[in-house]
Formats: sequence, structure tokens, C-alpha cells
Amino acid sequence: MKRLTICSVLFLFSYSLAAADFSGSVVSILDGDTLEVLHDNRAERIRLNGIDCPEKGQAYSKKAKQAASALVFGKEKSP
Repeated sequence: MKRLTICSVLFLFSYSLAAADFSGSVVSILDGDTLEVLHDNRAERIRLNGIDCPEKGQAYSKKAKQAASALVFGKEKSP
């Protein structure tokens, strides 16, 4: 189950940035399904489509945020 979740996040992250016409580095993980990417010196909020992670304060929210962070934090993505 964990591998499926990780693969889904990677696929959707790649797809969501490819759909938008910009590139940038991931500078913040807000929760398991919301990232901030630095683009033109401005943080752009990216919500991963099709991923439903617990929100802050809900059970497993810290684990979801840690998993997303391990996958994408500090990485750069371009279309």
C-alpha cells in the first residue's frame, strides 16, 4: 500500500507541474497533498489532484506530510 501511495504522489506531482507551464523548486510541504513551488521568486501553491491526505491535526497528518517531504522537498521540476 505504501509503494502505491508513493508512486501515486510522484506521478501526480509530475503531471500537475507538466500541466502548468512553469518550473521551480519545492520549497514547502504544507500537508500530504499540498506543496509550494518557488517560481519567479514567488511561492506557488500546488494541490495534488486525486490525492486525499489527512489535514493538519487529523490522524496520520504528520506521517503524510513526512512522506510527501521525503519524496519532493528541495527537488526541482520543469515541464
